[in-house]
Amino acid sequence: MYHIHVSATIDAEPERVFALLSDHERFIRGPDMKCRLLTAGREDRNGVGAVREVTATGSVFTEEVIEFDPPRHYAYVVRTLIGPIGMPTPFTHERGWIDLSPEGTKTRVDWQSRFDMPIPLIGWLLVRVSGSRIRQAFVTMLAAAKLELERGKRRP
Repeated sequence: MYHIHVSATIDAEPERVFALLSDHERFIRGPDMKCRLLTAGREDRNGVGAVREVTATGSVFTEEVIEFDPPRHYAYVVRTLIGPIGMPTPFTHERGWIDLSPEGTKTRVDWQSRFDMPIPLIGWLLVRVSGSRIRQAFVTMLAAAKLELERGKRRP
């Protein structure tokens, strides 16, 4: 399994950070990325049972939220992956998760994901290439969240 772990410290309280990071359409976006909610969660729109479709650089991931504990944690599993050529791609996703913890007046965010692509002969290469791209997407999304949440904050 390939393991991605990125982190950021955001100058905002955990409740505000969690509200943004768990809002699928608002958080998962970028130049080549968009997200739409297919099914609302059972108790919270973005919570357990929520199914979202993420389109990123030509691939389409269908993900389901499996854990939701505001403002500390949520986890999801990729259920299907349609690759850039429009065909289902073998993809085993153990899970992805985001943990938030207070650091003084700031919030530390740890985003992790574990996956594999069980494709004979080339799977290991695809995992590394995909892993690098996914990691960069996580870094980019956290940087955008940090910028949005810290915008307008007064600096001492």
